[in-house]
Amino acid sequence: MSGAAIFIPVFYTLLQLLFLLALGYFLVKARGWEYNFFRQLGKFIVKVSLPIYFFVRISKTNLYDVKRGLILPLTAIILTAIGLIASTILFHFMQLTKNEKRAAIGMSSFGNSGYMPLTLIEIFPFTLPIIAEKFNVQISSLYVGLYLLVQSPLLWSVGNFLVKGSSEKIKLRDFISPPLVGISLGLLTVFLGLQKILFDPKLPLLHIYKALDRISAVTLPMIMLSLGAMIANLSYSAQNRKKLVKLAASVSGIRFLLYPSIFFISYFLFLKKLIHDPIMIWVIFLEMHIPPATNLSVMAIQAGTNEDSVSFTLLFTYIGYLILLPLYLFLFLNLPGIL
Repeated sequence: MSGAAIFIPVFYTLLQLLFLLALGYFLVKARGWEYNFFRQLGKFIVKVSLPIYFFVRISKTNLYDVKRGLILPLTAIILTAIGLIASTILFHFMQLTKNEKRAAIGMSSFGNSGYMPLTLIEIFPFTLPIIAEKFNVQISSLYVGLYLLVQSPLLWSVGNFLVKGSSEKIKLRDFISPPLVGISLGLLTVFLGLQKILFDPKLPLLHIYKALDRISAVTLPMIMLSLGAMIANLSYSAQNRKKLVKLAASVSGIRFLLYPSIFFISYFLFLKKLIHDPIMIWVIFLEMHIPPATNLSVMAIQAGTNEDSVSFTLLFTYIGYLILLPLYLFLFLNLPGIL
């Protein structure tokens, strides 16, 4: 595909993301909306809306697609391990405090594996129809859910442990995140064959399901608004800006150089031969081209530690992500065998 055929639609997609982010930013900075409102909205998204989103999307799929995507939980383990090992080695040689190193390792290892891929999966088909033709939205969302089946518990346990800088041991309950509940319920619906009951127009469950579907439909726009408000509320000390830039650039190097390099090298070495499902390749591509998880900022704020380094790095990496995404997408769509 030509550069213009990709860059213009991608620009329009990013424009939608930027508008939603800017609206959240504007409401906090210019209109004086209390950030606490968006914090509560964020809690609603994580604890209610996002689990509903996954339950609705996954329950529409079939057992064949679920079985075909079971490689993705293993992929999540491998990619997280790569981030942990690479960042531990990198930050060992940097002059940072122990807590700062731990936060940097957490941001390098745990990407925004739910919000960003899902938003792009939902929006891209409207501006770049070939993506809808090649990469089914429903199956793509299922695959993201299967990836999060492992990544989400790891983020809320290991990622939380790293960013908080606490010596407190990881508890079993830390592995049970709200999105995991929604994903599990969706998978149970498919595995137990409950779709016949759920989608029977003669039963009231279908109408409850439709109500849940309406809630799920506004999940992703709410996520972008909350992200914009979070960016507006980010704060850091200008006194140690040089140190913050160095840390953010290092995290960006892992997330935007190391992971993409591994993806493209792996594609030519074995992914193209081993995985014949283009939708799975698409999801793996998205998961390897994302900024750090925004939930890490919430964890740092709750712990009262690493707030400056986490907030600055998130701002730095999300700006970089919006700049680099069109280039990465252009390279991906021009890979042999993708289109």
